[in-house]
Amino acid sequence: MTKSTSKQAFITRWCLAVLTPLLLFGCSDRSGTDEPSAKIIGQIDVAPVWSVHRTGPPQLLTRDGRQYVAYYDHDRFLTLAQRELDSSQWKYHRFPVQMDWQTGAHAQLSLAIDRQGYIHVACYRRRLQQEPPMPPRPIYYRSVAPHSIDEFEQLYMVSEDERTDYPTFTTVDGTIFFSFRDGGSGRGDHYFYRYDDDRRLWEQVLDTPLLDGRGEMSAYMYGGGLPLAGPDGRWHLLWMWRDTPDHATNHSLSYARTVGSDLAQWESAAGVPVTPPFTIDNTELLVDGAPPGGGLSNPLKAMSWDSADRVVISYHRFDETGASQIFNARFDGGNEGRIDQEGKKRLDKGKWTVVPATRWDFIWGESYSGTGALNIFGTIRMSGITPAGSGELTQMVWNREEEEAIVVLDEETLQPIRLETPQPTEWKQMLTIPESDFQIEPIPDLRRTGGPMQVELLSDSQGLDLDGVSWYLRWEHGGANRDRPVPEPWPEPTMLRVYKISNAE
Repeated sequence: MTKSTSKQAFITRWCLAVLTPLLLFGCSDRSGTDEPSAKIIGQIDVAPVWSVHRTGPPQLLTRDGRQYVAYYDHDRFLTLAQRELDSSQWKYHRFPVQMDWQTGAHAQLSLAIDRQGYIHVACYRRRLQQEPPMPPRPIYYRSVAPHSIDEFEQLYMVSEDERTDYPTFTTVDGTIFFSFRDGGSGRGDHYFYRYDDDRRLWEQVLDTPLLDGRGEMSAYMYGGGLPLAGPDGRWHLLWMWRDTPDHATNHSLSYARTVGSDLAQWESAAGVPVTPPFTIDNTELLVDGAPPGGGLSNPLKAMSWDSADRVVISYHRFDETGASQIFNARFDGGNEGRIDQEGKKRLDKGKWTVVPATRWDFIWGESYSGTGALNIFGTIRMSGITPAGSGELTQMVWNREEEEAIVVLDEETLQPIRLETPQPTEWKQMLTIPESDFQIEPIPDLRRTGGPMQVELLSDSQGLDLDGVSWYLRWEHGGANRDRPVPEPWPEPTMLRVYKISNAE
């Protein structure tokens, strides 16, 4: 894995895991960081889609002169659309899988194409309706022919006993990797597989789980459940543990990385060798040992890199007063061979430097606790850090009682220097205005705050800039509902649409 491809993979995963939830609420780019010539140069309607509540996000993938969109249609059926890039006509394949209310935003979709052109589609089963039934749990399809959505075969990815919750594909250097959780929230282990294109089989990367909850907890990883390929040629893994399905039981933010690009060799940030499976007993991997109820939130964590390719971990927790804050952490290594007061050489293993980026008075309150798809991004939002030059980093922060802001940080100390007001990116600002005039009724029990429809802009899952062109999906819906039925009246289906953005001068 070269450094350039590592950086490309990092950007791809950052867009998927960080940029998407930020764009959901129309967040803006910092003035001067976006290409001033970026503009919409094309748009294509895909299909009307279910809009009553937020489902598993649609997936957009552009490759080999074709474009693919996986989504749940207006009747909540899993559907794949395909078109040639030089055509506005879509072909459709509807799978015999229908989303139920109790799946909701957890109806995660994942889409990939292997080296031979075969199309892979997987989704999270949690109470999905499926006909005909195929016991016990897999919902994984592979196309019968390369580059064709006419016919798919339904397969087991791992074994007949598999329970592949939160299936996630990612592609690095042409190889598809696949991660899933075996078990439920608070009681699960994470596994990591690699696709063999020649044998057309999935093979386990490690002989053990990557993360083992020992039947007492489960892990929530950054980036959809897979290690992240960083700009330094390593794989990086960030996670927190959770004891039960209750969001408030998150605890123990942890980090590990590979030695080089070898997925079989791992170490702590201090360079201490560690061997998977990682468990709660790996205290050498702790970034922040916040306990249950301490404010850790599994959607509010990120890995990003400063200008020296040092990983910076961003996350939310409560401060000593109980207020919500965004923190940044970076490992500061020591000096091997340091001379102590006794004249002896010591190995200073370094430590995590943790610095608050915000000084909020905001209290998250009772909505921090609960199960199901909580409206977390309607409460707090944050991004990772971005190098801004001149020894500065920038970071987006927001809570529901304050305006969105860009925090400017000193790169060497991570201390906040000043706040800046985001400058809207014109095309993003325009696209995030709801087209539907439907007004959502507030439903406190479902954590639905009410108001206008919500809009997400979803970047291409390949994260590629094709000759100065980027692709986005525009998706409009009614927001999260804790995976419970929403009473009528309902909004009409909304149009899922692809936009072509030019960044060229």
